[in-house]
Amino acid sequence: MGLYRRKESSVWWMSFSIDGVQYKRSTQTSDRKLAEKILGKVTTEIIEGMWFERDTASRHTYEEMKTRFLQDHAPTVSANTQRSYTLSLKHLDGFFGGLTLDRINPDLISQYVTSRRQAKKKVGPGSRNREIAALSKMMNCARRWRWVRENPCELVPKEKEPKDIGRVLTTDEEALLINKSKGICNGDLQHIILLALHTGFRIGQVPLLKWTDIDLQKKTIKSLNEKTRQTYLIPMSEALHVMLLARSRVCHISGLVFPSDSGTPLDKNNIRRAFRIALDAAKIKGFRFHDLRHTAATRLAQAGVDIYAIASFLNHSQLSTTKRYAKHSVESLRRAVSVLDRKDGTNG
Repeated sequence: MGLYRRKESSVWWMSFSIDGVQYKRSTQTSDRKLAEKILGKVTTEIIEGMWFERDTASRHTYEEMKTRFLQDHAPTVSANTQRSYTLSLKHLDGFFGGLTLDRINPDLISQYVTSRRQAKKKVGPGSRNREIAALSKMMNCARRWRWVRENPCELVPKEKEPKDIGRVLTTDEEALLINKSKGICNGDLQHIILLALHTGFRIGQVPLLKWTDIDLQKKTIKSLNEKTRQTYLIPMSEALHVMLLARSRVCHISGLVFPSDSGTPLDKNNIRRAFRIALDAAKIKGFRFHDLRHTAATRLAQAGVDIYAIASFLNHSQLSTTKRYAKHSVESLRRAVSVLDRKDGTNG
């Protein structure tokens, strides 16, 4: 094990042998004393069995990791998740671009979070968490490829995000919104709003709804959960059944319940734009399309519907997600505990 210089170069190189295999690595410095310190560090890492991991990480860059990640992992997730990755990577690229993986450590990641927190354009904790989550997913892939030994993101705590279940539509606002939606989005918007309020559908579920998913006789709708990629059944309300029954009399050849002019699924951004037009016309502020889902859940909770039934209705994978609506059912609980006043425990 020793140092040497190559011809026509002032940079010091290290030469050492591990288990009979000869290795040569540049110290990337022409300073002899610094080169000796680097060699000493490498010697320690070899003794501790850490050198191979660090050496491998130093040979792969952030760009290499990102490229392979987008090729190998990204195509296996939903379109929404892919879009989230794309947005996060735009910010991550500018900070971590050009670095080798051994230089991406918890301290540097914390510095990134701080830089995003202090950015001129305000970025909330949710966005910062998603960006670090994207980096963490890439580092986990790199660990699986044996490019790194550990994922440094695991040592960076997540930021606390405000728990906001969203704005809830009043019955008066609902009537006004549906009235102002008439004629918008080829006349479909009022029906789309009704569908969301009576099914709790996310916006991405609306364009994909087909007539083969609807059983008007059994009054059920089959849909795909965009997050879990699993299908589930929900019952129709009477108002929803009447609306779908009327629409079923003239079905588009595409088989879609809400097709575009060309017969393709409606674009989610077009639905959002149309929804904003109706909101402006109704002068309803601070409301998003996703809040229709919150409204549906809140109304069920206020009516005293069992939390497990609401979780099934919304197709939540975790009951903790549904419990956000529990605070809205105090009055229904008051009615429920009145049963305890009856000594025989009956409802009569």
